Amino acid sequence: MHHPWKIRWHVYLPQLVLICCAIIVFFTVCYWSINALNWGWILNRESQRENDFLGMLYFSMGTFFRIGYGDQVPVGLSRWFAGLEALSNYLVEVLFISRLIINMLEKVISFSIRQRLENIFHRHE
Repeated sequence: MHHPWKIRWHVYLPQLVLICCAIIVFFTVCYWSINALNWGWILNRESQRENDFLGMLYFSMGTFFRIGYGDQVPVGLSRWFAGLEALSNYLVEVLFISRLIINMLEKVISFSIRQRLENIFHRHE
């Protein structure tokens, strides 16, 4: 039987990395689209519009991981998307942690039930 506290990191970490990367790229495309539609933009250190996709990817990563160096500033509709992106990180964290806890509790409960059943059967032998 598996130890009840053993976590299958080889399953959870790749899922977490893929989800985070997908969210970051999604919001990068959103910032790029908002910029192309002139509904908002990202200003860089020189107070110029960020038109480079990699610059927007950098901003998206900084926003998602809540680093916020301050070298880029969202303007217009981009501010609302930056808030949504930061919120998405909190949701991913909560879901990931709750999934780990549920998995551990299921293992502990099944381990406990198995131990009790084995004790009952060993008494009657």
